[in-house]
Amino acid sequence: MDTPGSAPLRIVVLIASDFALAPEREARWLRDLPAVRQADIARWPDGAARHRSLLGTRLLREGLRRFGFHDASLSSLRHAPTGRPTLDLPLDFSLSHCEGRVLCALSCSGPIGVDVEPIGSLVAADFPNYLSAAERAWAGGDPRRFYSIWTRKEAVVKAAGQRGLAELRHVDTQGADGGATFAGVAWQTASIPMGIAHVAHLACGPGRQSLACVTVEHLSREQVECN
Repeated sequence: MDTPGSAPLRIVVLIASDFALAPEREARWLRDLPAVRQADIARWPDGAARHRSLLGTRLLREGLRRFGFHDASLSSLRHAPTGRPTLDLPLDFSLSHCEGRVLCALSCSGPIGVDVEPIGSLVAADFPNYLSAAERAWAGGDPRRFYSIWTRKEAVVKAAGQRGLAELRHVDTQGADGGATFAGVAWQTASIPMGIAHVAHLACGPGRQSLACVTVEHLSREQVECN
């Protein structure tokens, strides 16, 4: 609960369906990014991956406006090789995309992480090195339950500022109240409604922010393109 006089705590999640970008739009959206990031994305041979990454940056830009940064640009956007992307602004954000969906989560009150995956045929038994015995028992042979655990783990690792599959095995999602523990810290996690074809989770760290204060908004293609 906020204390009297404290700033309102906000977490915003913006969601869009992916779509192919016309060459002119792709080039224009690339120009909004730092030169290093432009070069990185331009080298990707997978056009769909390039487009999803750029869609994520447009959701980020729109999210910044929701937090009052109307004149903020993406010129300070940095992608560390072993960490999460950052901006020179007083907020935290996380991006995730997969076939069909692109997500951006923003928080003005602490670290945030988000992950989305399409539901496929994988099950918990396929990843014994990354899921505990208790997690595998809960998931059983249900792909949706496996992807639920996986996205929670990914969201927590992102919120903690880490990257890489090796970290996932250290996230325990069997804590009380749908939370998780990682590196000795209790993390709050919550599912994001995504329909029958995808699973997504949000994670935030301990402290004043609460997942009870989350605003989730689905943006249309027209809204993304006008951003």
